[in-house]
Amino acid sequence: MKLINIHTHNKQDNNFSIINLFPEELSLINVRKNYSLGIHPWEVSKVDVDEQLKIVERYSFSKNIIAIGEIGLDKLHQNFDLQKEVFLKQIAIARKSNKPIIIHCVKAFSDLLHILKSEIISVPIIIHRFSGNKTIADKLIKFGCYLSFGHELFNSKSKTQRVFKNINFKNIFFETDDANIKIEEVYKKASEIKLIKSEVLKQQISDNFQNVFKVKIY
Repeated sequence: MKLINIHTHNKQDNNFSIINLFPEELSLINVRKNYSLGIHPWEVSKVDVDEQLKIVERYSFSKNIIAIGEIGLDKLHQNFDLQKEVFLKQIAIARKSNKPIIIHCVKAFSDLLHILKSEIISVPIIIHRFSGNKTIADKLIKFGCYLSFGHELFNSKSKTQRVFKNINFKNIFFETDDANIKIEEVYKKASEIKLIKSEVLKQQISDNFQNVFKVKIY
């Protein structure tokens, strides 16, 4: 069974991975790989948003683009109102193309939860590199969100380990993001924290992937 890496910036990743792309990187698409496409909240003040939204919408129906992302909200960066506007427009694109959403959320979980309450979001949602506490995790899971974990699992002093240990298998994914780490290491660490066999964990992540993307991984 192949390991699933739900979010990576490594264009050479050879696992069953969702490789993140920005609109200006479309020339890098390999027909044998899987991608997410979206305008990152850090980029909204640096790019022609209208033009890039057109690109995201146009390519959102492509076979190789299996998710819209990473998109979202980040209060550590400027133009938060514009971030929110672009985020909502990309949610609409995801609904139209019926693609799952991969979300970047930093210091903005209250805003994200408000959007989840007020918007009709009919597609699956994955919170990449989840960094919130157990209360936030529980609220997101009630909205049907999946939480993705990566290199923070190796920091025994962070709350991430404690949160991960106490949430349901059915709501998790794993990722490498932009960290210098292999997805195999993440799975191994996760198995140690959960005190379960790696094969059980691999099967659950495969089941989760099938539930979100309707595709079996062999």
